Amino acid sequence: MAHGKPFTLYRRNRIYYCRFKLPDGSWSTARSTGETARGRAEAWAINYLQQGKIVVRENITLSEFSKDFFAYSGQWAIDRRVAGIRNTQRQCLEKTRILTNKILPALGKMRLIQIDKSVIKSFRNDLFQNGLAGSTINHILSCLKVILEHAEEKNLIQSMPRIERAAARTKHRGILTVEEVRRLFSIEWGDVRSYVMNLAAACTGLRRGELVALTMQEIHGNYITVSHSWDERLRILNPTTKTGRARTVIIPGKLQEEIQRLINLNPWGKPDSFVFFSTMADKPVEGSFITDSLYRALQKIGISEQDRQERNITFHSWRHWFNSLLINAKIPLQKIQSLTGHLTAEMTQHYYHADELSDVAQVIQDSLFATTAHKSGKVIN
Repeated sequence: MAHGKPFTLYRRNRIYYCRFKLPDGSWSTARSTGETARGRAEAWAINYLQQGKIVVRENITLSEFSKDFFAYSGQWAIDRRVAGIRNTQRQCLEKTRILTNKILPALGKMRLIQIDKSVIKSFRNDLFQNGLAGSTINHILSCLKVILEHAEEKNLIQSMPRIERAAARTKHRGILTVEEVRRLFSIEWGDVRSYVMNLAAACTGLRRGELVALTMQEIHGNYITVSHSWDERLRILNPTTKTGRARTVIIPGKLQEEIQRLINLNPWGKPDSFVFFSTMADKPVEGSFITDSLYRALQKIGISEQDRQERNITFHSWRHWFNSLLINAKIPLQKIQSLTGHLTAEMTQHYYHADELSDVAQVIQDSLFATTAHKSGKVIN
């Protein structure tokens, strides 16, 4: 080797092999250049160095490297929390599920250095051929990207391969008309908790997990404080909302009455008891039960299951209905975002007190309760 070169060559069975000098002064394992002429072998070595970092271990597979990668107690999750990036157990479990079920079956046995742009593109296209939506494919690719970025940091790949995302065609979320909503809340519901939770979603735009997590101590007359969410997969109370921000949400008079009626029925009766209670003191009602009740109520007003699916109406549609209602009523956008927890990083958060939200309460009151007479039902155990 010529003095000063960051590599050395030697020949074995006519083929030149190359070892690269590492940052700590040691030498890498030998790599075959595939060349029988020294000049071409040197050119191969120089080209290798120009492509990126020197790989310290070439034989490690994606499966080996990604073992427990997304564990909540693992390095990736800890790094995020140290950096102040919100990271929940559910997010870690979801990424682990994607890794286990989607990424490793296709790429797990491959060595990290083999996973290049063409491999990733082929993997993406296979996911599409298997009928996955663009948004789902991009979630999977995002998980793979994080793993490969960490592999690059540890010098296990030369450089981060380019990942081309899939086109995400988000299905439009359908919403009910004001007339349909009025009819929906004027019919007999099978369970009072289902009725009140759906009514609360329509009046506040709260997420289902936020409503399920509500406790009696968070009800303050004409407003509620939203500071937690219920993780239905883990069946635990998350310490924050989805966005990590607590907020105040105004509730109109009719909803106040319905919530108080539900509180009066609560068998547990403690300040930290769930408003939407179940037969267990430390668990709220199942969110899926509430959603199924909504779908049955929709059928009662003439919206069949096929119609509902075609219109893409779900429990989450209440958030869109609430947003649309307030936007059409000319409520300031910042106030709407404050209520729904949709504040962006670029927008300064303004904390609204209940007396600043009377215009919102009036819009809801006029839209929902002007002519609505209801039969909410009873508690079904």
